[in-house]
Amino acid sequence: MIPQPYRDNFDSLNRAFGDGAACLLECHERATGRPVYVICAVNRRGPAFELVPVARLFDDNPYELLSPPIEAPAQAALD
Repeated sequence: MIPQPYRDNFDSLNRAFGDGAACLLECHERATGRPVYVICAVNRRGPAFELVPVARLFDDNPYELLSPPIEAPAQAALD
């Protein structure tokens, strides 16, 4: 089951996309300085705004990095 904080972040992101208040932003990883790309929700407060990072995009092929949910229990049994 997906923990509630992740569900809440997803709901916020879904609302942001629906409201046109989401953006793609290039940031830099603090530890390495390399560029990373994140999806942000945009919170507007009058003339000011705040960019809230909610998701980081994969650098590699996600199909090679992740197992589908149905495969996760079988994989865990092998470990």
